[in-house]
Amino acid sequence: MNLKLLIFIDWYKPGFKAGGPIRSISNLVNYLSDKLDIYIITRDTDYLETIPYSTIKSDQWNVIDGANVFYLSNENQNYKTIKKLIREIKPKIIYCNSLYSPIFTLIPIYLANHLNIKPILAIRGMLSSGSLSVKSPKKKFFLFLIKNLRLFRKCTFHATTTDEKVAIQKAFGKDKSIIIAQNLPENKNILFQEKPKEVNQLKMVSVGRISPEKNTLFALEILKEVKSNIIFDIYGPIYNQEYWDKCKTIINQIPHNIVVNYKGILPHHQLDEILKEYHIFYSPSTGENFGHSIIEGMINSCIPVISDKTPWRNLEEKNIGFDISLTDSKFFSERIDSLANLSKEEFNKISLNTYNYAHQFINDSESLKKYLTLFEL
Repeated sequence: MNLKLLIFIDWYKPGFKAGGPIRSISNLVNYLSDKLDIYIITRDTDYLETIPYSTIKSDQWNVIDGANVFYLSNENQNYKTIKKLIREIKPKIIYCNSLYSPIFTLIPIYLANHLNIKPILAIRGMLSSGSLSVKSPKKKFFLFLIKNLRLFRKCTFHATTTDEKVAIQKAFGKDKSIIIAQNLPENKNILFQEKPKEVNQLKMVSVGRISPEKNTLFALEILKEVKSNIIFDIYGPIYNQEYWDKCKTIINQIPHNIVVNYKGILPHHQLDEILKEYHIFYSPSTGENFGHSIIEGMINSCIPVISDKTPWRNLEEKNIGFDISLTDSKFFSERIDSLANLSKEEFNKISLNTYNYAHQFINDSESLKKYLTLFEL
């Protein structure tokens, strides 16, 4: 009989609007379902939605890709139901995937502390400087309160990078048990295909929620200085309407050589088909603890032009893209122009480098070994 792992996450498949954490857990299930008995407790609605999924049964167990998933209806997202489910499952480990969620982190960890179950908490980038800058006073008060209540005193923390480990130590103390295991990518077998390209032209894409953390406004401001002919397509849910209104103001000011299209929300099953149509994956975000969409772009031969606030670093040295400081907007626009000025042959040489790097990364077994340590396998 395998070890029982109970995962709590606010949103899970078939949802996709919450982005990276869903992919992180889905990929974990794909890699470890033969080694663990995996149970997942989540909501029965997608991010920012109120209507339950039509393809699942609420308030009962569903088998989804090798995991047993319980989709809680709104009325059953409470202490009593969660305690009942934990007692039924009797897991050895409870694994939570949000720093702030009352229902899917605070209650499960409180119960784990009192039921002699090992709690593991994945921070999911929520202690990065970019994340903490949004709603900063509320987050600072929450961290102060949680630290003094000692709710996380028994937790092993899951960090995906060394920087995240440092952030956890800063927030909760250097004595905390922390294991670094980078997120597991989706294992795909996609063939490389050369992309058609004209000199002085680029098709660029962004996939992710439209929000201050993703820095959509900054991304658009940079394009005002680009001289080449650019098509920039934006996919993702509008997280903040006021912020999107500011973005639309910038779009109306952009010169005629730049065409910006908002393409709506992109379901995950359409991602590969869409990404293969673009030259550049463009994401000057304020911070990513992994960046699933970035590696997805690289798998599909898109050259990344991103900030230096993600784990994907030193890209220029590897000749696979650019990770650029957010303090240097001019460098962003210059690098976009330099890529646009490449011929088809020059571009596809770098594109192939990007593709090879991404596929080497997803076939690296070292990441999986870290998860075996995290879950004591």
